[in-house]
Amino acid sequence: MPMVWEVRGDVLVTLVAGRSSGSSPGQRFCMSEGETIDSGHRNSLWSRALLLVLAISIQACGAESSATWTTSSPVRPSLFEPGVISTEMREYGITFSPDAREAYFTRRARGGQAQIFVSYFRGGLWSEPVRWLFSGVHDEAPHVSSDGASMVFVSRRPMPESGDRSDNIWISERTEAGWGIPTPLSGAVNRPRLDQEDFGSGMEMGPSMLPDGSILFWSRADPDWGADIYRSQVGPDGTYGHPTALTLNSTGDESNAVLVPGGNFLIFQAYRDATAPGNQDLYVSRRNSYGWDAAVHLPAPFNSAFNDGYPSFSPDGSTFFFASDRRGASGYYDIWYVDASSLNLDALTR
Repeated sequence: MPMVWEVRGDVLVTLVAGRSSGSSPGQRFCMSEGETIDSGHRNSLWSRALLLVLAISIQACGAESSATWTTSSPVRPSLFEPGVISTEMREYGITFSPDAREAYFTRRARGGQAQIFVSYFRGGLWSEPVRWLFSGVHDEAPHVSSDGASMVFVSRRPMPESGDRSDNIWISERTEAGWGIPTPLSGAVNRPRLDQEDFGSGMEMGPSMLPDGSILFWSRADPDWGADIYRSQVGPDGTYGHPTALTLNSTGDESNAVLVPGGNFLIFQAYRDATAPGNQDLYVSRRNSYGWDAAVHLPAPFNSAFNDGYPSFSPDGSTFFFASDRRGASGYYDIWYVDASSLNLDALTR
């Protein structure tokens, strides 16, 4: 019989029979009712369980059954999977498959290149991350589409015709056979470097895909400091049209935007307010009839006196993820997570 489980104190107990709607079977969680969880693994179990919103269907041992975690994500930011996904290296920009069983993120070792890694949720645990099959020299900021059919990311691999190695947006399509060989995003999004002596010119970064297939990204297309968020819509021929800048952009530097599930808010990172307690911070803007309202600085504990950015959400929108170097050296990001409702965006943007 399908059962629902919950952690109470240090004991896993059966709650009720039931099945999570919209979930998929296949996970195996082999722990019996009443089994004690030692304190050394309790926090690890909580972080793994809480992540998935947590409505993961689990195939119970020896039976075609499912279980749903009834707990919620932490109301204050917590380190996500310490020692497994968040380590002493740089980790940032996490994204998930629609069933929340695959986590893709950027990892960069000290002195090394940024690469995309993937971890799989198996048997109630997140696996040791491995480098994504097609990640090579400097790949970062992956984003999986809501239907799981595409993943966009930033890469410095040479462009097919020009050989340009500045940061461009690439895409990999997924079929039943798995992820396909990445290709540059077609259309007008990627632009060549304007100044061959200035690596910053002609950069396209921080892509995220919207449900309608259009794409948000950060572009810095001239040698002067400054980055803005653009949107490009996909046309009937499948290519992306001329980008348009969002109305929320300022004279500062905005990047890595993600649409909050529901479509009414946009969260992004920026260097734009000299009075803010941190350096790079998280901001939110509410959608209006002509575009976007003026951005609002997210309060503590989402922002800190350190660098905070790379926002994303779990597939069902219940958990908010971001990267921060608040626990280590500058630039050494870890991935943090928190209950998305604790953002209280409606009240914050009134």
